[in-house]
Amino acid sequence: MRWFAYNGDADGICSMVQWGLVHGIEGKRITGVKRDIELLRKVFAKEGDELVVMDISLARNASLASDIERNGVKIQWFDHHLAGSYKGNIETYIDNSPSVCTAIIVQEYLGIKSNWSQVALHGDGLSDVSTMPNLKELGELLNYNGYGKDISDLHFHPDTLLLSCMQAKTPEMFLETKEFEILKKGFAKDIEKSESISLRDGAYILPNEAWARRVVGVFAHRINSESSGPHVIAIEKEGSYQISLRGQSGIGELCAMFGGGGRETAGGIDDLPKEDMAALMNEVDTRRDK
Repeated sequence: MRWFAYNGDADGICSMVQWGLVHGIEGKRITGVKRDIELLRKVFAKEGDELVVMDISLARNASLASDIERNGVKIQWFDHHLAGSYKGNIETYIDNSPSVCTAIIVQEYLGIKSNWSQVALHGDGLSDVSTMPNLKELGELLNYNGYGKDISDLHFHPDTLLLSCMQAKTPEMFLETKEFEILKKGFAKDIEKSESISLRDGAYILPNEAWARRVVGVFAHRINSESSGPHVIAIEKEGSYQISLRGQSGIGELCAMFGGGGRETAGGIDDLPKEDMAALMNEVDTRRDK
């Protein structure tokens, strides 16, 4: 049996679409909101099974990956986040270069050029790398749908969007679907609410409400496009912050200092105690505009 574990954001979905259009996606698919980085806990593969992982950090899932591998499962891992120092025999395709997303890695692996990889670049805030600016809105909307506390915050379950993208076959055809229209209208309402958010002690602080949890990713990418950063975007929770960081380099490593993770230009910290916010801002300030 083949298992799939994939991030529910634009990059994860677009990576799966590319794979699926070539090899199919029959099997057991595991996904969730973007910040659910422990999806492998839901993989119950047995000896002789195969697991394909898309856009999930190996560094943050090394122990779970090791357990699955010891069960006799063949694993292929495609990702652009920090890889860590995994010692097993996983077949890895990992590149954390700042201008690469997982869908680009999958495209190279398959050897078939796909516009879905361009959608993923936009979703990951890499529009300056994409050669297709006309797909920026779709990339942002697919990414926007992946953000939330849990599935109930989202407009669509990520697997529903995956199947819709597969049925459409091309990004251009997906633009004609009802799913695209629903995402477009929902995003317009949410981003309008974010216009009142301004800097507070060096960070953008959003309320812990569904609209803010949905829009935080695109909001962060747009802030990052205006200057080099690093930029701190936080959702205020009781006793802690959910942090999104964006910048030009070293962001994943900076997040890892506070229990989070990410890649070269983007990362997050799920629960930063409020008393640690000053220490984070001190680290950020030392890196700003240098």
